[in-house]
Amino acid sequence: MYKKIDATCSLIGIQAHRLDPDNLNFHRRMMGKLIERELRHAICDGVSIFRVGMHMGADIWAAQRIILLRDAQFPHIRLHCYLPCETQANNWPDIWREQYFDVLAQADWVFCPQSHYSRGCMQRQKQTMLIGSDRLIAIHDNVAEGGISQAVRYAEAREIETVVIRPLEGPDAPFDLRAEQTRHQSRSQVSSTYSGRFSTGKSAIKRAW
Repeated sequence: MYKKIDATCSLIGIQAHRLDPDNLNFHRRMMGKLIERELRHAICDGVSIFRVGMHMGADIWAAQRIILLRDAQFPHIRLHCYLPCETQANNWPDIWREQYFDVLAQADWVFCPQSHYSRGCMQRQKQTMLIGSDRLIAIHDNVAEGGISQAVRYAEAREIETVVIRPLEGPDAPFDLRAEQTRHQSRSQVSSTYSGRFSTGKSAIKRAW
């Protein structure tokens, strides 16, 4: 039975431009399963508020999973959408715009600090999401200096419990965040056919599946 307390979890994930456009449905199914597993773990650990940044890709897929879980099984959880600006989806393909606005219409709360894009607004969005968060779920894209890596480092510097899912495996990955983490703290680590996942932070989760 889950513990109903007001813990907060932020989700930051791989953007669509990092994924093979011919295999988006496959990525959506596989990442969706991984994301839902972590969402359920978070709910069992007492998380009731989920913050999502709403970029094309894993962010939107995560938000859709949160809505499904809220409406079907966990009515106490809440989806908070954090936008970098009002024009975030202006130039997106129609298929992504439809999902984006559908999620926003079903969100419990939407935060949007400015009307138009400006330099640094994406980074500020992630930092704002993480302020006050108890946990970060990062769906990592193996990019050394990408926004996800920056968010993980930002969270760990503030001792926010961090769960990393690595769906993009392969020898061409330019950055191994796991090696980076060993210089800072111990962590648990698992691998599977599609993903590797480990967790760090002030209270590292240790699970195996």
